[in-house]
Amino acid sequence: MDFRGGAAEHLKATPELFDEQKERAGKITSHGKYTVIVPCNDEVPSEAVRAFILFAGAEQIQNLCGLAQFSNSDPFFRTIIPGGPVCSTMIAFPAGMAENAPEGSAYVGSVDPTGNPWLPSDLIIMGIPAGLAQQMAADLEESFICKQSRIAYPENRILIKPPATDTPKQK
Repeated sequence: MDFRGGAAEHLKATPELFDEQKERAGKITSHGKYTVIVPCNDEVPSEAVRAFILFAGAEQIQNLCGLAQFSNSDPFFRTIIPGGPVCSTMIAFPAGMAENAPEGSAYVGSVDPTGNPWLPSDLIIMGIPAGLAQQMAADLEESFICKQSRIAYPENRILIKPPATDTPKQK
């Protein structure tokens, strides 16, 4: 293994589970010679966009997951928290590069802790295929985000008090 000099990351219980997960994801095939990641702006032709990568807080990702589900009755596969590398969640799965990744699903995560050194601890990643993002944009005005914005983004919150711990304090 070439990554990190072959050092084990202990992300799977056994090497066989890693190999099986890799096989289940399927072959990763680029759509061209390069994969280009750029900020969203008017200079990027819409037909060139395969997916969007979002970095947001838990509330925003929760609402976007709900919006992704808005025009679909399937409760299980419109939003997925997949196993695998950070780049799969951000790029390969939503851009349709992984042979067996479900089409039309948004990917949330990552569950790969190797991204922790660069991903701020208060952010979550969401990779959204371009077609699903267009559907979400079309649904926005009729969805809970606009029609029930105080539910989606409450002004006042119920505070949940964490339970007291009996752990002795460190000196």
